[in-house]
Amino acid sequence: MKSIATMCRFLLLTLIALTLAAPDVRGQPSRQDSLRARKLAARRYAGMAVSLPQSAFASGLRVCARETPSGINGFWKVPPKAMDLIDAELLLHLRKSGLDKRLPFSAKLYLRQYAGFVRDGARFVYVNALLVEKGKPLVDEAQKKFPQSCAEASGSWGIQYDTQTKQFLGFAAK
Repeated sequence: MKSIATMCRFLLLTLIALTLAAPDVRGQPSRQDSLRARKLAARRYAGMAVSLPQSAFASGLRVCARETPSGINGFWKVPPKAMDLIDAELLLHLRKSGLDKRLPFSAKLYLRQYAGFVRDGARFVYVNALLVEKGKPLVDEAQKKFPQSCAEASGSWGIQYDTQTKQFLGFAAK
C-alpha cells in the first residue's frame, strides 16, 4: 500500500514537472530552433526590393496576390531612392499593424516589386511581393518584369501605397 502511494506521488510530481517544463521539452520549438529556422529561410529565399522599369508594364499590372488595383490610368517607374524609403515604411507598417503575422516568413525574405501607377490623377505604388528561392530563374525575371507565372513563387502578397497621404491600403495575401 505504501509503494502505491509513493508511486502516485512520483507520477503527480512528474506531471507537474512536465507542465512547468521549458517549451522545447513539451514539443514546441525552442528559441534556438526558431533562430535556426529563420537563418535557413534567409539563406533559401531571395529577399530584396526592386523598382520595375517602364517596360514591365507592357501587359499592364500583373500580380500574384488575389487583389489587383483597379481604375488604373497609367504607369510610372518608382525612383530607387523613393523605393528605399517606401520599403522601410512598409516593413515598419507590416510589423506595427500585425499584418506580418499573416505571412509565413518575414517580409524581408520576399522579393518586393515596386510598380508605380496612376489612378484618378493620383500616384500610387503597388508592392507585389513574391517568395522565391535563390537561384531560380524567377529571381532574375522578377527584377525586370512581372512574372509570367506565379507557380515558382512559394507565396505572395501585395499592398498599395498612396504617395499623397503616405498610407498603405488594400493588403492581400495569397
